Amino acid sequence: MIVLMNRLKIASRSKKIAVISACLIMLFLSNVSANEKDREIKQEELDKACEVARENKLAPLRQQHIEKCVKNERSDRSYCETFYSDYGARSGNRAPLFYDLPKCEEAFEYRNSYRQAK
Repeated sequence: MIVLMNRLKIASRSKKIAVISACLIMLFLSNVSANEKDREIKQEELDKACEVARENKLAPLRQQHIEKCVKNERSDRSYCETFYSDYGARSGNRAPLFYDLPKCEEAFEYRNSYRQAK
């Protein structure tokens, strides 16, 4: 930094302080940005783990509904698969299923811990 100031021939003390302050601010902001990126990456990993756990619970139930639909209501499997393709997702007033799994609760708590820390 001193070499930079010498090259720029910054003479006054106040200008040197301003340059040092600007450099320190940039250094601090880059560190904050890196921490936020790490937090975003961890949140994405937790969210993915939640969705995998949900899908593991939903897949057999979805398949049961499809089979029941094919046997009792319609003989067209593609219709039943399309109809139940979003089973377990939020729809209208229906809440999404299985967000109470431990992996999902962990993702939710991590997201909320960050919001409360701000």
